[in-house]
Amino acid sequence: MAGKQRRKILYWLILPVLVAGIFVRIGDHFGEQVQYQPVIPEAGVCFGDVIADPAAGEIRFYGEIRQNEGWVRFLVYLSSYRWLEGEAAITSPACLTDLQKAIALLDWQLWDQLWHRQITGQEIEVSLKWQGGKADANELIQLPYHLGIGDLIFLGSPLFDPLFLARCDRTIICVALKQRYQCPLFFLQESVKERFTRACGDAGYHLNPERLPPPGTRVTVIIRVPDLQGGK
Repeated sequence: MAGKQRRKILYWLILPVLVAGIFVRIGDHFGEQVQYQPVIPEAGVCFGDVIADPAAGEIRFYGEIRQNEGWVRFLVYLSSYRWLEGEAAITSPACLTDLQKAIALLDWQLWDQLWHRQITGQEIEVSLKWQGGKADANELIQLPYHLGIGDLIFLGSPLFDPLFLARCDRTIICVALKQRYQCPLFFLQESVKERFTRACGDAGYHLNPERLPPPGTRVTVIIRVPDLQGGK
């Protein structure tokens, strides 16, 4: 009887701690989400952390500056092909698949051309805003010519997405592997990189440290399709 009484007392002592821990974790979770939660416009559609506004021809999502100088393969990386995260200046917790859906919502034919690299989207405006500053994406890199969205943001590939996006972070083996070269699909890395080499033969670019804010800065990435603005 004494043993049951002790267990009952122990239970009531532990229960408040467990409940408090649960609320702390929930608070932490929503606190993290709030940092990245875009404001949804009246006509907006939410795909995870990506907001599409068809009436304005605009897409927004949040990210963070990972590096502001040196060489990168892409300016912006959304959660997808894990090893490319270390080769981008700005990383976003938003999923690549959600951005793909958002672009397709605005114009599915445009998205199909971008995805198949038939165009790089020179006409699409990509810009960044952060507290106290804003800039066109092309101002943040050191190149003598203008790049389209397909060379600024990693948009995926119809050849590799079915493999990488179906596996990444979803299987036991991918979660267990600590080094990227241990992934069974890592041998395709060079093939993926070759697909995103520009017509001139170059890949990636150097960043402009005079225009980019310091690492750790929260930014809003804004994509605009001019022909769709104003509901056209």
